[in-house]
Amino acid sequence: MKKLIISAVAAGAALLAVGVHAYEAGAVGDGGKITGKVSFKGAAPAPKSLPITKDNAVCGSGNREVVEVAVKDGGLKNAVVYITKIDKGKAWGDVEKPVIDQKGCRFGPDMLIVKKDADLTVRNSDPVLHNIHSYEIIGSVRRTMFNVGQPDKGDIKQPVKVRRANAIKIECDAHDFMHAWAFAADNPYAVSTADGGSFTLDNVPAGTYEVKAWHPVLGEKVATVTVKGGAAANAAFEFSK
Repeated sequence: MKKLIISAVAAGAALLAVGVHAYEAGAVGDGGKITGKVSFKGAAPAPKSLPITKDNAVCGSGNREVVEVAVKDGGLKNAVVYITKIDKGKAWGDVEKPVIDQKGCRFGPDMLIVKKDADLTVRNSDPVLHNIHSYEIIGSVRRTMFNVGQPDKGDIKQPVKVRRANAIKIECDAHDFMHAWAFAADNPYAVSTADGGSFTLDNVPAGTYEVKAWHPVLGEKVATVTVKGGAAANAAFEFSK
């Protein structure tokens, strides 16, 4: 019985190791790309207005507008478009060394793509205390990942350890008007949309893929896209209230 238990544990560890190292990064020959737009139908919800109640010399005064659904010319900003399953392809690039900066009591960027299990550099560019608090969003559950105070300017590193989800909410416990999101990626084929909702996934190996568009407030859409060697394929996603 003891041998059986040990064997089962070893097998489970082996399977976990395979899962963690499933993506193989390398050169892509004759890679194509996926381009398109994420759009929003209808009138966008009004931003939240939160009072700036402390550290006014650095954070400003009055109210901070928190735009959860940013729409320009019908396009949706800060949606994440990603390939759900791909075994091998391009190198990780900047996604492997993500940085989030706290400057003027704002997070920059306000949507960040990070590699799962990578170290996130958390920068405080302000001469005030910030307390960065990150949550893995699992359905309606918020699981704290790390909760760290930064009283001084400079950088700290925190690992991006999610258990079941990709969505991460980032807040500052010292300033409740500071909000951002992150997406923990399984592979480097993940990008956030720009102003106007445009996106490009480049250097994609030829093949047929499930591609999703995720927005932290509006949910998720899915499409099937076929990429031919050296060519561009198109994908379009539409959200509404």
